[in-house]
Amino acid sequence: MLVHAGAALGIGAVALTIMAAKSAHRPSQPIFDPVSTQVRALPPPRHQGAAAAVAPPSPARPISPEVVAPPEIARLELERIEARPPLGDLGLAPPPKRIEPDDWEGTLLYRPVVTSSASFEAMGYTILLSGTKAIGSDQDCEFEGISWRCGERAMLAFRYWLRGRAPLCQVLPPAERQPVAAACRLGKQDVGAWLVSNGWAHALPGGGYEKAEEVARKAGMGMFGPPD
Repeated sequence: MLVHAGAALGIGAVALTIMAAKSAHRPSQPIFDPVSTQVRALPPPRHQGAAAAVAPPSPARPISPEVVAPPEIARLELERIEARPPLGDLGLAPPPKRIEPDDWEGTLLYRPVVTSSASFEAMGYTILLSGTKAIGSDQDCEFEGISWRCGERAMLAFRYWLRGRAPLCQVLPPAERQPVAAACRLGKQDVGAWLVSNGWAHALPGGGYEKAEEVARKAGMGMFGPPD
Protein backbone atom coordinates (compact mmCIF):
# COMPACT_ATOMS: atom_id res chain seq x y z
CA MET A 1 0.00 0.00 0.00
CA LEU A 2 2.87 2.35 0.62
CA VAL A 3 4.12 1.62 -2.85
CA HIS A 4 0.81 2.55 -4.37
CA ALA A 5 0.58 5.73 -2.30
CA GLY A 6 4.03 6.81 -3.36
CA ALA A 7 3.20 6.23 -7.02
CA ALA A 8 0.06 8.29 -6.70
CA LEU A 9 2.01 11.08 -5.09
CA GLY A 10 4.56 10.97 -7.87
CA ILE A 11 1.93 11.14 -10.59
CA GLY A 12 0.30 14.08 -8.88
CA ALA A 13 3.62 15.88 -8.64
CA VAL A 14 4.25 15.33 -12.35
CA ALA A 15 0.78 16.66 -13.19
CA LEU A 16 1.34 19.76 -11.09
CA THR A 17 4.69 20.31 -12.79
CA ILE A 18 3.14 20.13 -16.30
CA MET A 19 0.33 22.49 -15.35
CA ALA A 20 2.81 24.92 -13.89
CA ALA A 21 4.85 24.83 -17.09
CA LYS A 22 1.76 25.54 -19.28
CA SER A 23 0.72 28.41 -17.08
CA ALA A 24 4.21 29.86 -17.39
CA HIS A 25 4.00 29.95 -21.22
CA ARG A 26 0.35 31.33 -21.38
CA PRO A 27 0.29 35.14 -21.82
CA SER A 28 -1.33 37.02 -19.09
CA GLN A 29 -4.85 38.33 -19.83
CA PRO A 30 -4.99 42.16 -19.99
CA ILE A 31 -7.32 43.80 -17.67
CA PHE A 32 -9.42 46.42 -19.54
CA ASP A 33 -11.17 49.24 -17.92
CA PRO A 34 -14.74 49.17 -19.24
CA VAL A 35 -14.78 52.92 -19.14
CA SER A 36 -11.57 53.22 -21.19
CA THR A 37 -13.08 51.24 -24.11
CA GLN A 38 -15.45 54.11 -24.88
CA VAL A 39 -14.39 56.47 -27.73
CA ARG A 40 -13.59 59.88 -26.45
CA ALA A 41 -13.73 62.93 -28.73
CA LEU A 42 -10.43 64.74 -29.06
CA PRO A 43 -10.40 68.40 -28.17
CA PRO A 44 -10.22 70.69 -31.23
CA PRO A 45 -6.91 72.36 -32.07
CA ARG A 46 -6.28 75.75 -30.69
CA HIS A 47 -6.65 77.57 -34.05
CA GLN A 48 -9.93 75.81 -34.86
CA GLY A 49 -11.28 76.51 -31.43
CA ALA A 50 -10.46 80.17 -31.89
CA ALA A 51 -12.23 80.28 -35.24
CA ALA A 52 -15.27 78.51 -33.85
CA ALA A 53 -15.42 80.97 -31.03
CA VAL A 54 -15.75 83.92 -33.48
CA ALA A 55 -19.35 84.65 -34.42
CA PRO A 56 -20.25 84.79 -38.16
CA PRO A 57 -20.23 88.30 -39.64
CA SER A 58 -23.51 90.05 -39.95
CA PRO A 59 -24.70 91.33 -43.34
CA ALA A 60 -23.29 94.67 -44.46
CA ARG A 61 -25.32 97.66 -43.49
CA PRO A 62 -25.71 100.33 -46.21
CA ILE A 63 -24.16 103.63 -45.27
CA SER A 64 -25.58 106.78 -46.83
CA PRO A 65 -27.37 105.03 -49.69
CA GLU A 66 -28.38 108.36 -51.20
CA VAL A 67 -24.68 109.18 -51.63
CA VAL A 68 -23.00 105.84 -52.20
CA ALA A 69 -25.71 103.98 -54.10
CA PRO A 70 -25.91 104.75 -57.87
CA PRO A 71 -28.91 106.86 -58.80
CA GLU A 72 -31.78 105.27 -60.63
CA ILE A 73 -31.67 105.80 -64.40
CA ALA A 74 -34.91 106.45 -66.15
CA ARG A 75 -35.55 104.04 -69.01
CA LEU A 76 -35.76 106.05 -72.18
CA GLU A 77 -36.21 104.85 -75.75
CA LEU A 78 -33.13 105.15 -77.96
CA GLU A 79 -33.30 107.69 -80.73
CA ARG A 80 -31.10 107.55 -83.83
CA ILE A 81 -29.54 110.86 -84.73
CA GLU A 82 -27.49 111.94 -87.71
CA ALA A 83 -23.76 111.37 -87.67
CA ARG A 84 -21.59 114.26 -86.57
CA PRO A 85 -19.90 115.96 -89.52
CA PRO A 86 -16.10 115.59 -89.66
CA LEU A 87 -14.03 118.24 -87.97
CA GLY A 88 -11.85 118.64 -91.04
CA ASP A 89 -10.86 117.19 -94.39
CA LEU A 90 -7.85 115.35 -92.98
CA GLY A 91 -9.68 112.05 -92.45
CA LEU A 92 -11.74 112.20 -95.63
CA ALA A 93 -10.83 110.10 -98.63
CA PRO A 94 -9.19 112.20 -101.33
CA PRO A 95 -10.99 112.49 -104.67
CA PRO A 96 -9.86 110.01 -107.30
CA LYS A 97 -6.93 111.17 -109.33
CA ARG A 98 -7.87 112.01 -112.87
CA ILE A 99 -6.12 109.80 -115.40
CA GLU A 100 -4.34 111.69 -118.14
CA PRO A 101 -4.66 110.40 -121.70
CA ASP A 102 -1.02 109.37 -121.80
CA ASP A 103 -1.51 107.12 -118.75
CA TRP A 104 -4.62 105.31 -119.97
CA GLU A 105 -4.73 101.60 -120.47
CA GLY A 106 -7.76 100.06 -122.10
CA THR A 107 -9.21 98.19 -125.05
CA LEU A 108 -9.35 99.36 -128.64
CA LEU A 109 -12.95 99.24 -129.86
CA TYR A 110 -13.20 98.94 -133.61
CA ARG A 111 -16.10 100.00 -135.85
CA PRO A 112 -17.93 102.17 -133.29
CA VAL A 113 -21.55 103.09 -133.95
CA VAL A 114 -22.75 106.33 -132.36
CA THR A 115 -26.07 106.00 -130.51
CA SER A 116 -26.23 109.52 -128.99
CA SER A 117 -24.07 112.60 -128.67
CA ALA A 118 -22.20 110.95 -125.75
CA SER A 119 -22.48 107.19 -126.30
CA PHE A 120 -21.64 104.52 -128.86
CA GLU A 121 -21.56 100.76 -129.36
CA ALA A 122 -18.59 98.69 -130.52
CA MET A 123 -17.57 95.03 -130.35
CA GLY A 124 -20.52 94.16 -128.10
CA TYR A 125 -19.92 97.02 -125.67
CA THR A 126 -22.26 99.93 -124.96
CA ILE A 127 -20.10 102.85 -123.86
CA LEU A 128 -21.45 105.88 -122.02
CA LEU A 129 -18.68 108.46 -121.93
CA SER A 130 -18.01 109.15 -118.27
CA GLY A 131 -18.41 112.72 -117.05
CA THR A 132 -20.75 113.67 -119.88
CA LYS A 133 -24.47 113.82 -120.55
CA ALA A 134 -25.81 113.44 -124.06
CA ILE A 135 -28.05 115.97 -125.71
CA GLY A 136 -31.41 114.45 -126.55
CA SER A 137 -31.74 113.65 -130.23
CA ASP A 138 -35.08 115.54 -130.34
CA GLN A 139 -33.84 118.52 -128.31
CA ASP A 140 -34.09 122.00 -129.79
CA CYS A 141 -31.79 124.90 -128.99
CA GLU A 142 -32.39 128.62 -129.46
CA PHE A 143 -29.91 131.24 -130.58
CA GLU A 144 -30.91 134.89 -130.88
CA GLY A 145 -34.55 133.91 -131.25
CA ILE A 146 -33.85 131.18 -133.78
CA SER A 147 -34.77 127.60 -132.81
CA TRP A 148 -32.81 124.79 -134.34
CA ARG A 149 -32.45 121.02 -133.79
CA CYS A 150 -29.22 120.91 -131.86
CA GLY A 151 -29.78 117.31 -130.67
CA GLU A 152 -29.58 115.87 -134.17
CA ARG A 153 -26.66 118.13 -135.02
CA ALA A 154 -24.70 117.00 -131.93
CA MET A 155 -25.20 113.33 -132.76
CA LEU A 156 -24.10 113.89 -136.38
CA ALA A 157 -21.00 115.80 -135.27
CA PHE A 158 -19.95 112.96 -132.98
CA ARG A 159 -20.65 110.36 -135.69
CA TYR A 160 -18.54 112.19 -138.30
CA TRP A 161 -15.67 112.68 -135.87
CA LEU A 162 -15.64 109.03 -134.68
CA ARG A 163 -16.27 107.33 -138.05
CA GLY A 164 -13.58 104.86 -139.13
CA ARG A 165 -11.58 105.26 -135.92
CA ALA A 166 -10.99 102.95 -132.95
CA PRO A 167 -11.19 104.67 -129.54
CA LEU A 168 -9.24 103.26 -126.63
CA CYS A 169 -11.64 102.81 -123.68
CA GLN A 170 -11.33 101.54 -120.11
CA VAL A 171 -13.90 98.74 -120.21
CA LEU A 172 -14.59 95.55 -118.28
CA PRO A 173 -13.55 92.08 -119.50
CA PRO A 174 -15.66 90.64 -122.34
CA ALA A 175 -17.53 88.35 -119.90
CA GLU A 176 -18.87 91.45 -118.12
CA ARG A 177 -20.09 93.34 -121.18
CA GLN A 178 -22.97 95.67 -120.38
CA PRO A 179 -23.70 99.41 -120.62
CA VAL A 180 -20.86 101.03 -118.71
CA ALA A 181 -19.56 104.54 -118.16
CA ALA A 182 -15.98 104.60 -119.41
CA ALA A 183 -13.34 107.11 -120.33
CA CYS A 184 -12.15 106.92 -123.94
CA ARG A 185 -9.54 108.63 -126.06
CA LEU A 186 -8.46 108.88 -129.66
CA GLY A 187 -4.72 109.18 -129.72
CA LYS A 188 -4.09 111.77 -127.01
CA GLN A 189 -7.52 113.39 -127.33
CA ASP A 190 -10.03 112.79 -124.52
CA VAL A 191 -13.32 111.97 -126.28
CA GLY A 192 -15.47 113.38 -123.47
CA ALA A 193 -13.45 116.59 -123.32
CA TRP A 194 -13.76 117.02 -127.08
CA LEU A 195 -17.54 116.67 -127.02
CA VAL A 196 -18.08 119.07 -124.10
CA SER A 197 -15.59 121.70 -125.28
CA ASN A 198 -17.24 121.75 -128.69
CA GLY A 199 -20.72 122.09 -127.19
CA TRP A 200 -22.00 118.68 -128.28
CA ALA A 201 -22.54 117.25 -124.77
CA HIS A 202 -23.24 118.49 -121.26
CA ALA A 203 -20.75 118.15 -118.40
CA LEU A 204 -21.89 116.15 -115.39
CA PRO A 205 -21.19 117.69 -111.97
CA GLY A 206 -17.93 116.31 -110.64
CA GLY A 207 -17.04 114.70 -113.97
CA GLY A 208 -14.12 117.02 -114.64
CA TYR A 209 -15.52 118.78 -117.70
CA GLU A 210 -17.28 121.73 -116.03
CA LYS A 211 -14.67 124.29 -117.16
CA ALA A 212 -14.79 122.93 -120.71
CA GLU A 213 -18.56 123.57 -120.82
CA GLU A 214 -18.08 127.12 -119.55
CA VAL A 215 -15.58 127.79 -122.33
CA ALA A 216 -17.95 126.35 -124.94
CA ARG A 217 -20.85 128.42 -123.61
CA LYS A 218 -18.85 131.66 -123.69
CA ALA A 219 -17.48 130.90 -127.15
CA GLY A 220 -20.90 129.95 -128.51
CA MET A 221 -19.80 126.47 -129.53
CA GLY A 222 -22.18 123.69 -130.53
CA MET A 223 -25.57 123.89 -128.87
CA PHE A 224 -24.68 127.32 -127.43
CA GLY A 225 -24.11 128.87 -130.85
CA PRO A 226 -26.01 129.48 -134.07
CA PRO A 227 -27.23 126.68 -136.33
CA ASP A 228 -24.75 125.61 -138.98
